[in-house]
Amino acid sequence: MSRILLVDDEIYAIEGLKYNLAWESLGFVEVLEAYNIDMAQKMITEHPIDIMICDIEMPNGNGLQLMEWVKSYYPSMVVVFLTCHSEFDYAKKALQLGVFDYIVKPVNFSELEEIIVKALEIRKKELGFEEIKETYEKFYPLWEVKKPLLIERIWQDYLDERISNDPVKMEGELQEVGLTISDHFTILPILISVEKWQREFSSRDEEVLEYACRNAAAELVIQQDSGLALQDHSGSNVIFIYSDGSKPLSLEDWRLRCETFIRACSEHFYCQVSCYIGNWATIQDLSRVYQDLIAMESNNVTLSNQAFMYQRQFGRKGEKTVIELVKAYIKENVTAEITREEIAASVHLNPAYLSRFYKKETGETLTDFITFERMKIAKELLTGTEDTISQIAVSLGYTHFSHFSKMFKRAYGMTPHDFRKLKN
Repeated sequence: MSRILLVDDEIYAIEGLKYNLAWESLGFVEVLEAYNIDMAQKMITEHPIDIMICDIEMPNGNGLQLMEWVKSYYPSMVVVFLTCHSEFDYAKKALQLGVFDYIVKPVNFSELEEIIVKALEIRKKELGFEEIKETYEKFYPLWEVKKPLLIERIWQDYLDERISNDPVKMEGELQEVGLTISDHFTILPILISVEKWQREFSSRDEEVLEYACRNAAAELVIQQDSGLALQDHSGSNVIFIYSDGSKPLSLEDWRLRCETFIRACSEHFYCQVSCYIGNWATIQDLSRVYQDLIAMESNNVTLSNQAFMYQRQFGRKGEKTVIELVKAYIKENVTAEITREEIAASVHLNPAYLSRFYKKETGETLTDFITFERMKIAKELLTGTEDTISQIAVSLGYTHFSHFSKMFKRAYGMTPHDFRKLKN
């Protein structure tokens, strides 16, 4: 329902308008009235007005002055003027100011009703535009914030081969999220390998710190150049540097930036990191170069905390039996304090690569599997031996009883003490 404001210094003129038109059937919930410009401005300020019918000539300021004020502060309001024959010049100026229509006094109510119906249609369109504008103004800042995430997801799908590497298709995907690329567009991929944590963290804490590392990569490696740091679906962290064909920095410059980033990760994020720097590649060649970087990382089992330059790879280690070998090694050494590096060395793979590969293939982390195997043994010892719970914890490599109890409860929903009591 709409609201209309009637403005005229003659009270009888307003009464005539109020009682000679069926306002409710026309769609108006309220008919407001004002007898001068000041009163009209107060009404407009205090109430949402859709249409204003206003006499042009009034004391203490005319309707044209009110019209100018309305257009300055309420530009979507529809205005209809009332005028006399002698004031035709006023009406002409009113049309120039953007008045919807005018009607000559004495008012023909049928004619005025037709004008109001048309005015309502215009107002509804204006309201539609206002809603669109409000929605745009509401979501555009959100879009600007989320745009990097949308671009990141496109690259993730590309690396996961969910999107074709056809340049035309990729260009269309990227343009839809606001990244316009030129005919000479190339990308320099740099793989970030988080090799070792210098402190013991939970899986969630490690994810948070990896996120911090990616932000640091954007600041220290990309700097003022164009690009982004992201994590692919397998958990690999990578930097993409964009070039539009202009002379890019040398690969040596990128190596120096990466070394600065590596030092920062060690000092601030408690981790050893290596960077594998690729070659400039087109969209068609990017996937191959990226897979070469992954292979370089997986094959590197000795060197750490460095920036490595690109080397073409022509083969990957067989991975079909890696998971079985890893699980077998863990089961054989489950009561010892085995590290990720020791597990990786047993299958001759890079520790960072093995962690991601294992989680991708099994859906769990190496730590999760180690804990699960230890808790299976703990359950057997709790029911089949008279050993104390502390003795069982120590035999499984736990130096802190509270940590053992916490892991057991996470696995079986109760403490070791409650479990033994229930079974006995």
